[in-house]
Amino acid sequence: MKRIATYILAVTAAVLLSSCNKEELSSTSVIADPVNAETEFDRWLEENYRAPYNINFIYRYEDIETDHDYDLVPAKEICARILAKMVKFLWLDPYTEIAGANFMRQNAPRVIPVIGSGAYNIGSLNLGTAEGGLKVTLYVANWLIDNNFVTVTYNNGVDESEGYSVTINSMDDVNYYFLHTMHHEFAHILNQNKAYPVDYNTITQNDYTAQWTSITDAQALQMGFISAYASSAPGEDFVEVLSYYITLSEEEWNARLAQGGATGREIIERKLAIVKDYMVDAWNVDLDEMRAILMRRYSEIDGIDWSDFTTEE
Repeated sequence: MKRIATYILAVTAAVLLSSCNKEELSSTSVIADPVNAETEFDRWLEENYRAPYNINFIYRYEDIETDHDYDLVPAKEICARILAKMVKFLWLDPYTEIAGANFMRQNAPRVIPVIGSGAYNIGSLNLGTAEGGLKVTLYVANWLIDNNFVTVTYNNGVDESEGYSVTINSMDDVNYYFLHTMHHEFAHILNQNKAYPVDYNTITQNDYTAQWTSITDAQALQMGFISAYASSAPGEDFVEVLSYYITLSEEEWNARLAQGGATGREIIERKLAIVKDYMVDAWNVDLDEMRAILMRRYSEIDGIDWSDFTTEE
């Protein structure tokens, strides 16, 4: 406090001394807010996220929207562009299709910041976070290009000024790191708005562990968890079951359950039944219908015009 008070006094003295001078102060402020020129991408986001759903998709790095516990880097704009279309096509649009635009206006997060790097902990990596029912942060956006999940080909060979095409090299990685994560975090928001049945927490109540990073997915499946991370807490377990179920095909889901053996499968199927009932009872959303919509859209994703960020006049 002494240090702060001394500084204030010093500034006050300087102001008093300068007030004796007859010089007039300029009316122009030397403090200017940074201004980013509006781009076609900004206008596309306005038309597809903010105007219809009041969602602010933040792709420019804003310090106030980041978690200061981590060393983070901004998302490359080209990665943010691709991710914006992915999230719209495979999260926002499917829920709108099954539950209506008003459902998403009422329940979607108000802010979606996109970060280029991951949020690393000791032994784990945060791919996304949901905060207060209002914000979902997506990490590792730069992995789209840096890890070769997609290949971007510019029409002029240099930049996106004349358009570009996107080739998806690993839809499994895109699905896991981004779409599974978005559905996972959105399920947290739905749970925050309407709690799921507490009976769910008792199914494997003695097996949840803070040491989930020390077990594999295969071991977790045998214990009745759809993933190792699902064993970290009941709430994570619930949203992992939901997000895996709708982002995996029936064949992929059954293959995953088969790794759990008869015991693991039976436990996970009990959990899934509660998750399905909750989504119908609380939100009037049929997860089998949602999965069918997503599977159809996965087959249509090659038809996306990745470079079209213009809006209709």
